[in-house]
Amino acid sequence: STTTSNLSAALSDMGFKVMQFGCDPKADSTNTLRDGAYIPTVLELLRDKGKVNAHEAIFEGYNGIYCVEAGGPSPGVGCAGRGIITAVQLLKQQNLFEELDLDYVIYDVLGDVVCGGFAVPIREGIAQHVFTVSSSDFMAV
Repeated sequence: STTTSNLSAALSDMGFKVMQFGCDPKADSTNTLRDGAYIPTVLELLRDKGKVNAHEAIFEGYNGIYCVEAGGPSPGVGCAGRGIITAVQLLKQQNLFEELDLDYVIYDVLGDVVCGGFAVPIREGIAQHVFTVSSSDFMAV
């Protein structure tokens, strides 16, 4: 998330329209772009309201970066990949990606997400490239 947020900030500083799409059930991908503030996730909004206008799930971050958090089930209760799929499909169905005329959408996806979470942006046709960023610490190995 640190790498993703720095990349989003750098692209934004270069004048690009950027969305950072957090795909971790902890919903902490975008808080560094929002002075530590957490935002409601797409799945929380869907659970609370049943139907959501995608604009309700988008919050402004550093330098106008659009911030979205997919959210997910409680740890050990469900599949995080399903949350990613649901959130991406909601924004796609409501044509948010086209409406916002974004230059970059940065998906911050956990490497250990099951249920296809890692592949969702490509499978849904809204990503052109996937880059894997890891380190040599125990969790990455």
